[in-house]
Amino acid sequence: MMHDPDELVILLTRGISQRKMYFAEHPKVAAVAHAFPKKLVTFLEGAGHKSLFLGVVENKLVYRGTYLIGPSIVGRKLAEFAENLRCGGFLFQSVVHAVEMTQLFTLASEVAEPVAHLEEARTMLRERGIRNIELSPVYEDPEHFGKTAEFSGELADDNEGRMAGMFLCQNLFETVDSAHSGSTMGYSLDIDRAREESGRLVDGTRDGFMDIMQLVHYPDFDTYTVGHSVRVALLATLVGKSMNLDDDMLLELCMAGLLHDVGKSQIPDEILFKPGRLDPEEREIMETHAQIGAEILMGHEKASMLAVSGAWGHHLRTDGGGYPKAPAWAPRHFLTQLLQVCDVFEALTAIRPYKPPFSPRRVYEIMVGDEGAFDPTALGVFVRAVGLYPPGSRLVLSDGTRGIVTAAGIDPEKPRVLVQTDREGNELPTEMQHEVDLDAEVENLPEVEEMLPA
Repeated sequence: MMHDPDELVILLTRGISQRKMYFAEHPKVAAVAHAFPKKLVTFLEGAGHKSLFLGVVENKLVYRGTYLIGPSIVGRKLAEFAENLRCGGFLFQSVVHAVEMTQLFTLASEVAEPVAHLEEARTMLRERGIRNIELSPVYEDPEHFGKTAEFSGELADDNEGRMAGMFLCQNLFETVDSAHSGSTMGYSLDIDRAREESGRLVDGTRDGFMDIMQLVHYPDFDTYTVGHSVRVALLATLVGKSMNLDDDMLLELCMAGLLHDVGKSQIPDEILFKPGRLDPEEREIMETHAQIGAEILMGHEKASMLAVSGAWGHHLRTDGGGYPKAPAWAPRHFLTQLLQVCDVFEALTAIRPYKPPFSPRRVYEIMVGDEGAFDPTALGVFVRAVGLYPPGSRLVLSDGTRGIVTAAGIDPEKPRVLVQTDREGNELPTEMQHEVDLDAEVENLPEVEEMLPA
């Protein structure tokens, strides 16, 4: 049962994206338009409400006075739509139906610039027969729907670091999404944008990866191809920094991670998002994405050779297996081999519609046991940088305290942890939270008791 409107935000964002690419009656648009009302009813029954209000404040989504950090990352299109309508959010009644959702998605595809005022936007909805979706005034207006009796209207305290990380993640998701959707439509890739956002990621993680690693593990089921590429780029950057690569090489490595799966833009959705095992013919089609991605990137003079190599080689095994077929004499760049490790680790540890996530420990067992798949040096460098508990992981320690991993330790079993609660589980004030190096030579240090789900 849903307790947060995450899946609904994903459906809204997906509907807006699909309608921008396809006509209103297209099966992909229709599927989302029909799915949203059903999911909405399930959500409202579980929450005990008659309607859902999703507020939008400064490009961030808000639900019942709380910022939705994860949904705001993948829901940027919804926030931009609200800005163009001059509104502060959307109120969905439980009786909203698929025709209204299709009309809403169509409106989002047509309104490219802000309208003159809110009443104009409300008129546009009424003219399209949208009766069960209402537009709220902006948050600063006393009539904002978030300031009624049902909603407190008081936003929870904002964390400047997490907000900066959220905007960085939003931009990374949008960069990959634009690359994939643009390639689907035959447009040129915006390599400059990918390079710019990669530079921001390199700069934005100078103080560590804890916050951003928490954010990018948001379970974006319907956009996991995009989220996967962002997470691969982040893992590659984390490992690259542990190797003391210079900023220029880190930027190229990050960009290669963001674009390594761009070839999947040419794979049919029914194969790409199939919730079960692919049959031999479907797998053959899926495996073409590596060569297609390399060809797409080779068509752009600004794409680096590492980006082309990453797209081509991230499914090639060290023993010569994998795909695409490559001659035995063809050398592989070490950073391409590192991207392969990042790609497999992320895929196995991530939530997918068809499988639960594996723990890092189990993933390492699988990868080490797959002889000939990975370059031993690349795998070793990755394990040392990420450890058994990647930065951003939430842990329970043996003394009852809880915290978040800030960095791997020399011993992969003993990371550095920001302790956030006392032994009874009560959250500590910010000024009392403290970092503990579980690998330090100090008596009576706690051990990791449990790794909590992302």
